Amino acid sequence: MDNDETICRLSAPNLSSLNQNIEQGGYDVAHLIDRILHDPTAPREDVMVAPTHIVTRQSTDIYANNDPHIAEVLKYIHENIREKIPVDELVALVPLSRRLLEARFKRSMGTSIYDYVIRVRIEKMAQLLSEGLSVSDAAGELGFTDIKNISRTFRQLKGMSPSEYRQRKAHRL
Repeated sequence: MDNDETICRLSAPNLSSLNQNIEQGGYDVAHLIDRILHDPTAPREDVMVAPTHIVTRQSTDIYANNDPHIAEVLKYIHENIREKIPVDELVALVPLSRRLLEARFKRSMGTSIYDYVIRVRIEKMAQLLSEGLSVSDAAGELGFTDIKNISRTFRQLKGMSPSEYRQRKAHRL
């Protein structure tokens, strides 16, 4: 859905969309036109505009959960993802024991709270890397202090190091 704000907000629920680097796409098209003008025999090619990230709206709302306590915990995680979030901090938000919260979270989300927080933080780091931040700057933005440890976790979840991920995303832009 092209991330046209008006169109995305007209539907109910509001539609999530892909944000694209359309400015770079414009430069790529201009470069192609310039090449063709200077050499009419130059090959024609499609210009691909790669998505940079997903713009989340109500249609993919992660807080849409039948359990209000889990929805509250999810909201807190995503609003505070730039900080280290201990499970005890999440337990303090809801009137549930740690054991009950962890069991309900696992049943609702299919993963442990700890693993979910790590996965969301790695996704946020990947987004920052694809926006051009260096590995150390992206890690710093998210409060990671041990680059080796976070690089190992990133590789486990993404199949490549943060540096490799950043390079691949830079080549697509």
